[in-house]
Amino acid sequence: MDTKVMSIVFMASATLLIFVLAVNAEDYLDIDVNAVSSPASPRRRFLLNVTPARNTCKYNKSICRQAGSAGPDCCDEVCVDKSTDFNNCGSCGHDCHFGKTCCDGDCVDLQKDEDNCGRCGLKCPRRISTHNLHGRCENGLCDYN
Repeated sequence: MDTKVMSIVFMASATLLIFVLAVNAEDYLDIDVNAVSSPASPRRRFLLNVTPARNTCKYNKSICRQAGSAGPDCCDEVCVDKSTDFNNCGSCGHDCHFGKTCCDGDCVDLQKDEDNCGRCGLKCPRRISTHNLHGRCENGLCDYN
Protein backbone atom coordinates (compact mmCIF):
# COMPACT_ATOMS: atom_id res chain seq x y z
CA MET A 1 0.00 0.00 0.00
CA ASP A 2 1.27 3.46 -0.87
CA THR A 3 2.44 5.63 2.06
CA LYS A 4 0.32 8.54 0.82
CA VAL A 5 -2.82 6.38 0.91
CA MET A 6 -1.88 5.04 4.34
CA SER A 7 -1.46 8.53 5.76
CA ILE A 8 -4.85 9.60 4.33
CA VAL A 9 -6.52 6.52 5.85
CA PHE A 10 -4.81 7.20 9.20
CA MET A 11 -5.88 10.86 9.22
CA ALA A 12 -9.47 9.94 8.34
CA SER A 13 -9.56 7.32 11.10
CA ALA A 14 -8.12 9.73 13.67
CA THR A 15 -10.59 12.46 12.68
CA LEU A 16 -13.50 10.03 12.94
CA LEU A 17 -12.33 8.84 16.37
CA ILE A 18 -12.01 12.41 17.67
CA PHE A 19 -15.49 13.24 16.35
CA VAL A 20 -17.06 10.18 18.02
CA LEU A 21 -15.36 10.96 21.34
CA ALA A 22 -16.43 14.60 21.21
CA VAL A 23 -20.07 13.73 20.47
CA ASN A 24 -20.22 11.26 23.36
CA ALA A 25 -18.09 13.30 25.81
CA GLU A 26 -21.02 14.17 28.06
CA ASP A 27 -21.80 10.44 28.52
CA TYR A 28 -18.20 9.54 29.38
CA LEU A 29 -17.57 12.53 31.64
CA ASP A 30 -21.04 12.53 33.25
CA ILE A 31 -21.63 16.15 32.22
CA ASP A 32 -25.14 17.57 31.95
CA VAL A 33 -24.61 20.48 29.57
CA ASN A 34 -28.28 21.45 29.68
CA ALA A 35 -28.26 21.93 33.48
CA VAL A 36 -26.03 24.99 33.28
CA SER A 37 -27.43 26.50 30.09
CA SER A 38 -29.32 29.72 30.49
CA PRO A 39 -32.96 29.31 29.43
CA ALA A 40 -32.94 32.42 27.23
CA SER A 41 -30.06 31.33 25.01
CA PRO A 42 -30.02 28.39 22.61
CA ARG A 43 -28.38 25.24 23.89
CA ARG A 44 -24.99 24.38 22.48
CA ARG A 45 -23.47 20.95 22.72
CA PHE A 46 -19.80 21.82 23.19
CA LEU A 47 -19.78 25.28 24.82
CA LEU A 48 -21.35 26.24 28.12
CA ASN A 49 -23.57 29.31 27.88
CA VAL A 50 -22.65 30.48 31.39
CA THR A 51 -19.24 31.84 32.26
CA PRO A 52 -17.50 29.93 35.08
CA ALA A 53 -17.77 32.88 37.49
CA ARG A 54 -21.55 32.98 37.01
CA ASN A 55 -21.93 29.19 37.21
CA THR A 56 -22.24 29.19 41.01
CA CYS A 57 -25.13 29.23 43.44
CA LYS A 58 -24.40 32.89 44.18
CA TYR A 59 -25.89 33.77 40.81
CA ASN A 60 -28.14 30.75 40.26
CA LYS A 61 -29.83 29.47 43.47
CA SER A 62 -31.47 26.56 41.61
CA ILE A 63 -28.08 24.81 41.35
CA CYS A 64 -28.34 23.82 45.03
CA ARG A 65 -31.76 22.23 44.53
CA GLN A 66 -30.58 19.86 41.80
CA ALA A 67 -30.05 16.16 42.44
CA GLY A 68 -26.58 15.39 43.79
CA SER A 69 -26.10 18.81 45.37
CA ALA A 70 -24.42 19.02 48.79
CA GLY A 71 -27.43 20.88 50.14
CA PRO A 72 -30.25 23.32 49.37
CA ASP A 73 -28.55 26.42 50.82
CA CYS A 74 -25.88 28.66 49.26
CA CYS A 75 -22.99 29.94 51.43
CA ASP A 76 -19.96 31.62 49.85
CA GLU A 77 -20.85 30.31 46.39
CA VAL A 78 -20.97 26.70 47.68
CA CYS A 79 -24.06 24.53 48.17
CA VAL A 80 -24.43 23.41 51.80
CA ASP A 81 -27.07 22.07 54.17
CA LYS A 82 -27.31 24.59 57.02
CA SER A 83 -29.10 22.05 59.20
CA THR A 84 -26.08 19.71 59.29
CA ASP A 85 -23.01 21.60 57.95
CA PHE A 86 -20.35 22.04 60.65
CA ASN A 87 -19.05 25.30 59.10
CA ASN A 88 -22.47 26.81 58.33
CA CYS A 89 -24.70 25.61 61.16
CA GLY A 90 -28.04 27.42 61.08
CA SER A 91 -26.60 30.32 59.08
CA CYS A 92 -23.74 30.96 56.69
CA GLY A 93 -20.37 31.23 58.43
CA HIS A 94 -21.58 30.01 61.84
CA ASP A 95 -19.00 27.40 62.90
CA CYS A 96 -19.61 24.77 65.55
CA HIS A 97 -16.79 24.78 68.09
CA PHE A 98 -14.67 21.71 68.81
CA GLY A 99 -16.74 18.95 70.40
CA LYS A 100 -20.02 20.25 68.98
CA THR A 101 -22.06 18.82 66.11
CA CYS A 102 -24.59 20.59 63.91
CA CYS A 103 -28.03 19.06 64.49
CA ASP A 104 -31.04 20.70 62.86
CA GLY A 105 -29.22 24.04 62.60
CA ASP A 106 -27.96 24.13 66.22
CA CYS A 107 -24.48 23.35 67.55
CA VAL A 108 -24.93 20.69 70.25
CA ASP A 109 -22.77 18.43 72.38
CA LEU A 110 -23.81 14.87 71.54
CA GLN A 111 -22.27 13.70 74.82
CA LYS A 112 -24.62 15.80 77.00
CA ASP A 113 -27.58 17.08 74.96
CA GLU A 114 -30.84 15.44 76.08
CA ASP A 115 -32.51 16.03 72.69
CA ASN A 116 -29.52 14.74 70.66
CA CYS A 117 -27.88 12.08 72.80
CA GLY A 118 -25.12 10.25 70.92
CA ARG A 119 -26.54 11.27 67.53
CA CYS A 120 -28.78 13.94 66.09
CA GLY A 121 -32.45 13.47 66.91
CA LEU A 122 -32.08 10.81 69.62
CA LYS A 123 -34.05 12.23 72.53
CA CYS A 124 -33.63 10.65 75.95
CA PRO A 125 -37.00 9.52 77.29
CA ARG A 126 -38.18 11.11 80.51
CA ARG A 127 -38.94 8.48 83.12
CA ILE A 128 -40.27 8.86 86.56
CA SER A 129 -37.45 7.56 88.70
CA THR A 130 -34.99 9.06 91.11
CA HIS A 131 -32.09 8.90 88.61
CA ASN A 132 -33.74 9.88 85.32
CA LEU A 133 -36.32 12.50 86.14
CA HIS A 134 -35.15 14.78 83.34
CA GLY A 135 -34.05 12.27 80.65
CA ARG A 136 -30.35 12.75 81.28
CA CYS A 137 -27.70 12.23 78.61
CA GLU A 138 -24.24 11.20 79.82
CA ASN A 139 -21.32 10.35 77.54
CA GLY A 140 -23.65 10.08 74.57
CA LEU A 141 -25.92 7.54 76.28
CA CYS A 142 -29.31 8.01 77.88
CA ASP A 143 -29.19 7.22 81.58
CA TYR A 144 -31.82 4.53 82.18
CA ASN A 145 -31.12 3.92 85.88
